[in-house]
Amino acid sequence: MLTYWAVLEIRSMARRRKALTTWPDDDYVACIAWLADLVHNIAGSQTQAPRRISWRKRRRRMSWTWRTAGPAGRTWILETLKKNGTVWTPPSDDRGGSTTVTDRSL
Repeated sequence: MLTYWAVLEIRSMARRRKALTTWPDDDYVACIAWLADLVHNIAGSQTQAPRRISWRKRRRRMSWTWRTAGPAGRTWILETLKKNGTVWTPPSDDRGGSTTVTDRSL
């Protein structure tokens, strides 16, 4: 789901030639690159069907992406999920962090 929304925002920025309202400056090309990089790094987004992923892996699915996203990426993830009505608890700071996903599309 996050990848889908990122593509919509990337298309919007490309057509309007204007960055997202949360981006710190008017460089929409940099914003497009940042958003594309962020969603490209979502672990397992295209590798397997969700029903084939074990329960344990499903819990940790976004851990790496969350840890590498940085403050702006984390804000984007949380706002996008909230905007779409998905309840998600980010992983804890320890390496064995727990993630609660209530929407199978993550």
